[in-house]
Amino acid sequence: MSPRLIAIASVAVGLLLSSVPSLAHHGSNVVYDLTDSVTITGTVTRFQFVNPHALIFVEVTGEDGEVVEWLVGLPSASGLGSSEGWTRDTLKPGDEITIIGAPARSGAPSLWTEQITRDGEPMLGSRYTG
Repeated sequence: MSPRLIAIASVAVGLLLSSVPSLAHHGSNVVYDLTDSVTITGTVTRFQFVNPHALIFVEVTGEDGEVVEWLVGLPSASGLGSSEGWTRDTLKPGDEITIIGAPARSGAPSLWTEQITRDGEPMLGSRYTG
């Protein structure tokens, strides 16, 4: 094989291998059961307005009185900012919110957001709520 053909083949294989993590990242249906929906209400402990996905950490008190911290996934900060007007200050520690979302398939306390309400007002538009 010629050196040029080896170089072209190496670049092609490298590009193919580098695309695998990108495809794996967007498999929300692998991590979350998008056919199911649960509702939690709790107190925001942290809000990370970052890409590729913004995150909310919420303390939820169960019926048994046990407090569990839930991880709530959102679309990207750039998407939330441009279409919803969200900023780093949209949610603050201490905010009481209700979240409807797809639960983690593993049973972990984690949701992929369908809707968030604060003071009875929806915080996401139809782009994110189906």
